[in-house]
Amino acid sequence: MDPFEKLLSDFNQLIIEERNSMNVEIDTEKMDSFKKTIDELQHVKNKFKDKHSCLQDTAVKDIIRFEYAKGGESIHRGYYCPNLVYDLVVGNAKRGRLYKRKPQPGKFTYEYGFDREGRLLRVRKTTEFTASTGQFNEEFLLYEEDAVYSVCFHHTSNLEVVSKCIYDSGKVTRYERSLFLLQHAELYSEEYSYENGMPSHVSIFNVMPSIHLYEEQKYMIKCSDEGEIKKLTGGSVNNGVWDQQSYRF
Repeated sequence: MDPFEKLLSDFNQLIIEERNSMNVEIDTEKMDSFKKTIDELQHVKNKFKDKHSCLQDTAVKDIIRFEYAKGGESIHRGYYCPNLVYDLVVGNAKRGRLYKRKPQPGKFTYEYGFDREGRLLRVRKTTEFTASTGQFNEEFLLYEEDAVYSVCFHHTSNLEVVSKCIYDSGKVTRYERSLFLLQHAELYSEEYSYENGMPSHVSIFNVMPSIHLYEEQKYMIKCSDEGEIKKLTGGSVNNGVWDQQSYRF
């Protein structure tokens, strides 16, 4: 074990001891389900980690249209973030805005590439470190029936993030995303339910399997007739106690 790994292990052990002293209740079946999801996303990572060039070639062949956006750096995929509430429940998380026409190089944050069917195939993202060099972090979307996977490569070609969205009749019912930077992957998950075609409830989980811990939030959703989210009621769930506050937009 190298010094960094030992430091991380010691830190995790401290968190576990602190969690135990606070008597945090963990649903073991739910945690096991989260671990299976991480294993699935890990399998996707292993399958595509050496196929960056192949994915690039396929995208170049199939993309026929581009869109560009500014902002949204702190949210997955920026303007086209697939989860519905992240920018509403996380402070200072904005989706950004689309340009009406192609901007000059270095003036945009995201480049979105679409195929003939209007499906988003590739997302290129600039950062403060890559904007002047013409390098991008790249995300490729993979469509399988009612599921859409994505693999996100750092501009150094390392595969760092894998996500999965599950849809029912075109509406997202589950959003899952794992970051694979450290030895133990973590998971962010959202689960949606609908009433009359509109999102009505969402459960949000931040999962840290290495310390056998997850954080849970639940919200009731109120939408306008056009489907725009206008109100969230809810908050954190701790040991079965649901904190409920209202947020209007």
